Amino acid sequence: MKRAILVIWSLLILLPLALGQDYYRVRKQTRISTGLNEAAAIPYKDGGVVYITESNNVGASSPTDAEGRKLYTIFLMESGGKKKPFRNELVTRKHDGPVSFTGDFKTMVFSQQRPSVGRVDPLGLYFADNVDGIWVNERAFEFNNDVVWLFSPSLTADGRTLYFAANYEEGMGGYDIYRSRLRSGAWSKPENLGPEVNTRDNEIYPVIHPSGRLYFSSDGHDNNVAGFDLFQTAFVGGKWSPAIKLGAPFNTLSNEYHIWYSEDFRTGYLTSNRRSGSKEIFTFEANIPKFDSPEPIRRTFYKYRVYDKKLDTVDTNLFRYSWVINDTLELPGHDIIFRFPKPGTYRCTLNVFDIQLDTLLEPETFKTLTIKLNEQAVILCPDTITVNTPVLFDGSESYLPGFNIGGYFWEFGDGTYGEGLQMTHTYLYPGRYRVMLGVEERGRNRRDTPEVRVNYKDILVLPPEQ
Repeated sequence: MKRAILVIWSLLILLPLALGQDYYRVRKQTRISTGLNEAAAIPYKDGGVVYITESNNVGASSPTDAEGRKLYTIFLMESGGKKKPFRNELVTRKHDGPVSFTGDFKTMVFSQQRPSVGRVDPLGLYFADNVDGIWVNERAFEFNNDVVWLFSPSLTADGRTLYFAANYEEGMGGYDIYRSRLRSGAWSKPENLGPEVNTRDNEIYPVIHPSGRLYFSSDGHDNNVAGFDLFQTAFVGGKWSPAIKLGAPFNTLSNEYHIWYSEDFRTGYLTSNRRSGSKEIFTFEANIPKFDSPEPIRRTFYKYRVYDKKLDTVDTNLFRYSWVINDTLELPGHDIIFRFPKPGTYRCTLNVFDIQLDTLLEPETFKTLTIKLNEQAVILCPDTITVNTPVLFDGSESYLPGFNIGGYFWEFGDGTYGEGLQMTHTYLYPGRYRVMLGVEERGRNRRDTPEVRVNYKDILVLPPEQ
């Protein structure tokens, strides 16, 4: 039988390829921190944060086990900073939490340790529904087991797919990550995510992102070089892609246990013991200008139809027609399509030649066409890209007259960022992504808030060719 130890509250992992995240700033969440262990922070409605803690600083005695060790309780920090047990009925004498919610916060799933007859009390998963602000209809997960520990659940926003860590006997070793799906009101038998994700050691704290990426912690990848680290994977083409290690500042030489990203990847929560040795909660945010109200890139049109809609009759037997552009270029025909070479002002004159009289008639039709560049940040890149293919993203054709440019900032839509006029980026997973380019004005002094002009382009990333 596999080991079932309370140390499961402190697990992590490493992998061969590190995914760089240098454009994030990580800070300790001082309002939550108590000096004891806190972990697995996720947002709650109205600006709150739900997490697990050993803390007893709000008057509630922190539970302890038979050996006197503090156990975890689910806490809520409200938007104003007040902390309290999330549900009084969940303050037990055993482990409680972590917890996960559906996107509407109407259903929750949580880990809890409950008594079993004659055995070590295992952690199991339990569900509850929010009805008029009260959590009711509490029920056990169908695949809880008297000798198996199930914990750190993560629900998809629609509540139909559940991820969790467990030490089932048939697993690959230690704690593995499993998936179960809600079908016709019942959960399917948990499926092991397989060797691309799980190892013979421990994989824990899965968190599913709205993009479909799965984040988790492991101490089995990279030959356990640095304890627990954070990784990501995704279900692509009917299988899980190889786990990829997150880079700095998310992973350090300390242990990292849990990560939650906002939907736009710009902010989130991290659990790590990187400073004090105890598990602490950190917040992070993208360390580049925030792109508010981005606009789509507007095309500059160079190809136009040139004709005279007032021309009463067209008789090519008696007359020959041509358009003259800026008195230099003559194009045959009375109704033409022409691609003008560049922005500028063009004078278009319709020439009518009388074939019988062999005479050029006095021009009567003149048109003036002005082609202007749109004032915007311009992204040059393919519309369609293949996974794992480096692609150049170019902002050199941005047109912002009178704008004292101080920098170019990129947001690639997959949680990665860049800075510079040109960037080479590689997408790891297929899907549709919104690439944004922000051009920041150079501030006159430190008190200035630089203006940022932002435009975006949507691209399609395809699976690798088979």
